[in-house]
Amino acid sequence: MSIQLKPMTNISENTNILEQQISSDEDVCCSCGIIHSFPEALRRDFRVADVGIIVCRSGSFTFRCEGVEYAVHGGETLFLSHGVRFSVTSKSADCSVVVIFYRADSIRNILGSTVVGMKFVEYINPRPCWVMHTGHENELTYYSQLLAAHTPSENIFAANERQLLLLSLTYRVCSIFRELSSDGSNQSSRKLETYMQLMQLIDTHYMHERGVRFYADRMCLSPKYLTQLVKSVSGSTVQQLVFKAITKKAVYLITSTDKSIKEISDYLNFPNASAFGTFFKKQVGVSPINYREQFAQSRKQ
Repeated sequence: MSIQLKPMTNISENTNILEQQISSDEDVCCSCGIIHSFPEALRRDFRVADVGIIVCRSGSFTFRCEGVEYAVHGGETLFLSHGVRFSVTSKSADCSVVVIFYRADSIRNILGSTVVGMKFVEYINPRPCWVMHTGHENELTYYSQLLAAHTPSENIFAANERQLLLLSLTYRVCSIFRELSSDGSNQSSRKLETYMQLMQLIDTHYMHERGVRFYADRMCLSPKYLTQLVKSVSGSTVQQLVFKAITKKAVYLITSTDKSIKEISDYLNFPNASAFGTFFKKQVGVSPINYREQFAQSRKQ
């Protein structure tokens, strides 16, 4: 499909708008087309809520993701996965990019609450990041322009139209990764399907089942084979994926509810609050109490 891009004006203003959206923690943060510089927030340690897309239209830039340095060149697209931390470290003088970040919450009522609906990108893009030439860079750029033209308003029709745009973009991203998997061998496709089945099982059972054998038995695979397969696809072990699911739920309960740490510990089926605190600190780096305090402080700023 050939799409003619509209010329964009006020490129520096677009960067400022993106900076404001990120600072306001909006559900959708979009560059409104092509920009020539990155907002300050993206040059620091930035956490991707759900979906991150950066199209490099010209020049190049480098970034760090989960401690590893990468480069993106003109005509390539960077996809960032749910929950990863990244920062732009440098860019060429002729660098121009298109930036789109959005939360799945933006289209939750359309996608539904099923695990496949809410974790689509996490399934099809199990890596923290992926840099590639998709052949759809013009389309992704055009989506950013369309999203800019449909900003949030009290007009219910405009709001619904924006949701549909995000849904369409989501399906486009899914299609890109499906094309990527189908270009590979049948073995690669089978690995991806097995990984997706595992993630659905983890989402259903992680509260009570945390051992590899349970998931391997449910999938009629040996624990060793399942661990090796998942490691080759996602870079994580089965237990690490389970721990990520527990941690994500724990963070939500700590920051979005008034449950005590003991109540959260009981809810997540830890033997006691001390065991939960040890687990949480190992995963996140701070205790549950300190995490709640730091979150409360950040909301006041």
